[in-house]
Amino acid sequence: VVHHAELGPCSACLTCCPGATKSCIRATVIVIASVRREFFLHILFDFACGQVPGSRSCVARKTYTVAKYIAVGQMTSTTMARGGGGSNPLPPIEVGHRPPRTPTGHRPTSDWYSESRKHILLATGTRTLADTMRYQTGMEISKSLHRTETGENKVDSALKSKINTTRDLKELLEGALNMIEKEVDKMELTKERLDDETNSCNRHLQQNEERRLHRQSRPQREMVHDYPYKLFEAQAIFLHNSYTKYEEKRREVFDTMTRLNMLRQGLMDDLNDKVHALDLDMKCIGLAPGDSDAPLATLAFSKQQPFSWSSSSKGTVLEAQLMQAESAQLRRQISRTIQSVRKGEKQQHDLVQMALDRNIAAISRLRDDLHLQLQQVEEEINQALKTKAELETAITEKVPPLNLTKQRYMTRSHRPNRELVNDEVEHALKMQYDSLNRMVSELQRKLDQINATLASLFAHKAELEENIADKEKNYDMDKQCIAMAPSRPATPDCSPEALANIFDHEHEHMVSAMQIPKKSHSAGGQMSLGNSLQM
Repeated sequence: VVHHAELGPCSACLTCCPGATKSCIRATVIVIASVRREFFLHILFDFACGQVPGSRSCVARKTYTVAKYIAVGQMTSTTMARGGGGSNPLPPIEVGHRPPRTPTGHRPTSDWYSESRKHILLATGTRTLADTMRYQTGMEISKSLHRTETGENKVDSALKSKINTTRDLKELLEGALNMIEKEVDKMELTKERLDDETNSCNRHLQQNEERRLHRQSRPQREMVHDYPYKLFEAQAIFLHNSYTKYEEKRREVFDTMTRLNMLRQGLMDDLNDKVHALDLDMKCIGLAPGDSDAPLATLAFSKQQPFSWSSSSKGTVLEAQLMQAESAQLRRQISRTIQSVRKGEKQQHDLVQMALDRNIAAISRLRDDLHLQLQQVEEEINQALKTKAELETAITEKVPPLNLTKQRYMTRSHRPNRELVNDEVEHALKMQYDSLNRMVSELQRKLDQINATLASLFAHKAELEENIADKEKNYDMDKQCIAMAPSRPATPDCSPEALANIFDHEHEHMVSAMQIPKKSHSAGGQMSLGNSLQM
């Protein structure tokens, strides 16, 4: 049992027992000397008394003899202590019960011999036991030294491995921290750019509102739901939606930067811990025995497992990578949003400016047509005034002959009754009076028509003058409205060539709308001229 449990398989066999060695025999002696149980002593006593075969070996006989006397002494002391007896090869010798001496006072030879042999055997057993104990102590010391050296080697190897792992994690954390810091700087630039774009969008929205209010002060005649008005409304809606998008992106940027700063602080704390732990582990490698006198009772060992320690840092690095990817995606989205808003804003601005330019051109054409029409009306008024003067002259010229004829007729009507005959003179006077009266009535009717025409022409002239004044005011206001929004850099998507097709339909509609009043004015002018010519 001792052999197989503690000493392991034997390398040298003895003749007495193929599975026994000197170490086994020494261990048996130790067990015999140390165990105090009677049952086990009986078994060892049988072993020592030659019950084991092959006792011809001198080492075995020596061991059996030592074990026999030790076992006998132990058995005897145990039996005497219990008050029992028995047949033993060597009877116990107790103090006060020695064999009787001879009459001369000498001890018996057997007593003298047995006592000396017993002392010799006990001394031999004790010496053998001491030798065995010394051997085992040496073995234990060698084992402890070997274990200590092995433990130190394991600790050094574990420290080096931990240092390498910590360095790897430190490099990962440094890379992640550098990446997050760069991402924070990029997000700061993106935030500044987004703030500038938001302010610009807000400024353009206020500018749109000012321009719309400016155009609202146009004359009532010019308050039409024209194409620039529609474009101003579309631009206001686009700018408002763009401002809302920018505000949402600003909130996302603020949340992302908050998370990035928290993650950066966590990475810095973890990196500082790794640097401190790395310094301590390097210090542990350089420590010599006796550098620390801390008692073991004050040491507190961590319960955190290496996997959780490593996975925590790697998880933080992975979170930093995911956060960087999310932040980069947000920056790309913001860049696309800014480009889209700029493109749309540029297109809306160019559309409004071009619509205002076209509206100014249309107003200018209408103003020129109105000026031409006013000029024609003024010419027509002058002609009508001349005709009126001629008519009045003609009527004035016809009144004296008419009065003369009337007076002649009235004078001849005072003739005597006998002379009141319808002769040739009376007939001629009547015909002359009727002719002159018809001519004066016709001229008076023509004069009334000329007066009505002149009143209409003067009314049209006043209306044309008011319309021209409104057109002039509208023209100036649209010019000012264009000047209120400074020009922006042209882009291929917002060039005049690309925007020209958008106005074709609207231009045709405006031209068709302008041709209708032009025809009506021309028709009125022709009627006036025809009446004049006819008259």
